[in-house]
Amino acid sequence: MKTNRPVNSSIHQGFTLIELLVVVVIIGILASLVMSQATKMMEDARKLQVQTVIKDLRIAIGSYQVEYNRFPVDSSKLSGSSGEDAPEIQTDENSGIVTALMSSSSSDSSSGGGVNLNPRDIKFIDLPLAKNGMFGLVGAQAPYKLVDLWGQTYRVLLDTNGDKQVQNPDLKNADPKIAQNPTSPPPDKLPTEIAIYSVGADKTASTKDDVVSWRQK
Repeated sequence: MKTNRPVNSSIHQGFTLIELLVVVVIIGILASLVMSQATKMMEDARKLQVQTVIKDLRIAIGSYQVEYNRFPVDSSKLSGSSGEDAPEIQTDENSGIVTALMSSSSSDSSSGGGVNLNPRDIKFIDLPLAKNGMFGLVGAQAPYKLVDLWGQTYRVLLDTNGDKQVQNPDLKNADPKIAQNPTSPPPDKLPTEIAIYSVGADKTASTKDDVVSWRQK
């Protein structure tokens, strides 16, 4: 009797070199997409942190203005030319703006010129101490310096000529999509008495990555 041998129907096991390469390429593409998205999310989170400080600082300056009927800066540093607003102020020790917004209970809150700009000893803002010179107050005692996540001071524009507006820094922005936007061109003046911005990760003013108080992005 003739016995038929069973046909070997086993499926070839394992992957070919081409299949492995395809898998590796796909994994690499997916990893790069995840990494780029994660990097963008981290950048957005850092900008949001800085934006929060900018908002708090703007509110604090406004509250000071209501309390004292002036800006928290020595009047000698607020002189503009030809009726224009005074030049932008940085949140460093020399301007005294951050010191004026802090309570003097635990330290001398006089500005660099020795003028106490907060005689009622009101604390208008809570700010953390900077770590390694980044994001917060540099120094535990007045005069205070406030820096962003990249160790740079914030820039403050104040309406010192009383026209309820300040010069728009976007007009000098190096990014043409901001400075020369045909759909929504930047106005010459911002309709606000207080505008604040951080120069961003590139540490250069008037560039695309500036974190500002007058734009959503």
